Amino acid sequence: MKQALLTLAILFSQASFAIIYDNYEINQELNQPNLQLKNQQFLRDYFTAQVPKHIVDDLLNNDMPPIQREYILYNLLTEISQQPPQNYHQYVVDLMKSHKTLANRKHPEGNLQIPIFNLSSKAYGIENIWLAYQTEQQLNQLFSQDLTAAIASIQTIIRQNKRPQWLAVKNSLAALQADQQTQLTAYLSQEVNINSGLDRLISQVGLLTKNITLIEKALQSNQQSVREYTLRKLTEHLNNNQTKQILLTAANNRIDAKFSTSLLGQFSTDKNVQSFLINKLDDVKVAENAAFALSQSKDLSLPERLKKHYLQSDQSWVKNHVLLTLKLNNSQESKQVIKDLSTLIEPNSTGEKWIKSFEGAQQ
Repeated sequence: MKQALLTLAILFSQASFAIIYDNYEINQELNQPNLQLKNQQFLRDYFTAQVPKHIVDDLLNNDMPPIQREYILYNLLTEISQQPPQNYHQYVVDLMKSHKTLANRKHPEGNLQIPIFNLSSKAYGIENIWLAYQTEQQLNQLFSQDLTAAIASIQTIIRQNKRPQWLAVKNSLAALQADQQTQLTAYLSQEVNINSGLDRLISQVGLLTKNITLIEKALQSNQQSVREYTLRKLTEHLNNNQTKQILLTAANNRIDAKFSTSLLGQFSTDKNVQSFLINKLDDVKVAENAAFALSQSKDLSLPERLKKHYLQSDQSWVKNHVLLTLKLNNSQESKQVIKDLSTLIEPNSTGEKWIKSFEGAQQ
């Protein structure tokens, strides 16, 4: 207790002695010949000491330049972050979470001072790593003993919405044996309703196991973030045909139409998808998304298809979205079609303005 109070007193007394280093000074200080030797000796002493916190206290009491002391402390935190949680590390982590940085530099975009070694951020990061590790170990044990208890634990994690714990959930799910995944998939399919607090789990397991039933269930969630995450991750888990069909279906569902239509850009060389997207240029609610998706296509025949759609439409806003698609596509074929259509565009229309801006950009 006495030693801890002494350490706090030292830190408090140093609070008004922060130093601002420029780049030259930083290089000079950190390239001192004996600094690496001091760093290596400190790490050896810390990991072999009977009372490691005394080694940390001695370093804090050392009169070396603040930048060198904080360099060594940062390296210690890096070493600790790569190890499983240990009780004796908690002292230094807690100390660094509230550490008043003394070695600073000027922010390149203003007069603000920023730490050269952000010890506080590093310490909080370590706690997040520990939390993820401990949560993953707990879930692994629960999955091997009691599936419903594991799911209940995950439901609590989802409700708390802590990123390190959710990362642990994903890691634990990925480590499940095939029979455990099968059991979990069946349980989520048959026993768990959507919008009952487990939507993120349904989505994650559906993607991980390539289970179309669970994926479609996740897409019924009331949570936009769950639906969009599921749609965005399809290509990482399913084959192209499966992904394409799900996106096409979702693009016809008004609730996810815009997002799904934009994602179809990855399939914009597919003739059927092109036809779908060209027709969506007539839908005022998703026309801009369809234009963006079509513009990603490398199909050299697409500009002529767009030209045909332009000529067949009698709606000025549809024509303008065709022009937008061509402009965004920016291929030589698209540029030629724009020139072909330029004589048909009404004066002072939005289309004419887009054409002029397009031509100006080419000059």
